[in-house]
Order: sequence, then C-alpha cells, then structure tokens
Amino acid sequence: MEQSWHPESVTVSRKRMELAAVKEYLDEHYTEKIMLEELSEKFFINKFYLSKIFKETYGTTVNNYLISKRITRAKQLLRFTDMTVDEVGVAVGMGDANYFSWMFRKVEGSSPREYRKQW
Repeated sequence: MEQSWHPESVTVSRKRMELAAVKEYLDEHYTEKIMLEELSEKFFINKFYLSKIFKETYGTTVNNYLISKRITRAKQLLRFTDMTVDEVGVAVGMGDANYFSWMFRKVEGSSPREYRKQW
C-alpha cells in the first residue's frame, strides 16, 4: 500500500540496496585494483550517479573509502606482523611502495615505519 502512494521510495530503496552491494564488494575486494568505471559496469550504475549516491550515503567518495580501508588494514599489519613496509603495501592493494608510504603519511601524519615504531 505504501508503495502505491510513494512509488519513488521504491526506486530510492532499490538504489540504496545496490549501493550496499557495492560497499560490500569494496570491503571484500579492496586489495585489488578497482576502477570506478569497472565498478559501475559490474553493478549497472552510471559512474557519476554511483559517485553521487555513494558520497551522499556514506559521506565519502568511493576512492577515499578504498584508501581508508587500505590504510586501516595496513595499520593492523604494521602492528601485528613482521612484514616489511613494501609487503604491507602490496598486501593492502597499493603495490607501489612510494605511493603507499606517501598515502599513509598523508592519512596518518607519519610514515609507516614511524607508525610501527610507536607500537
């Protein structure tokens, strides 16, 4: 009955459900190279619309969400394993050690080595 009075809410909730599937995919595949174009093709959502509703729903862009996920996992690996910084970068999907160190410093305010020394 509710749907007959507000058919637009069905469309919105369907898109939000698809967005939840996108987020779940990102959570499972964050160590892989993920491009917005491929993501939009996989879930049959226009990439500009996907970007817009992802930011509206989660308060961050798809790219920033991925970076945050990768840095969080990198912090765990730096604290609880003996992996080298390069190995940690590869393990979280940032194969280039320089890019990983630069991004880690940008997000955390310290280098991966400095972060490890704190713990």
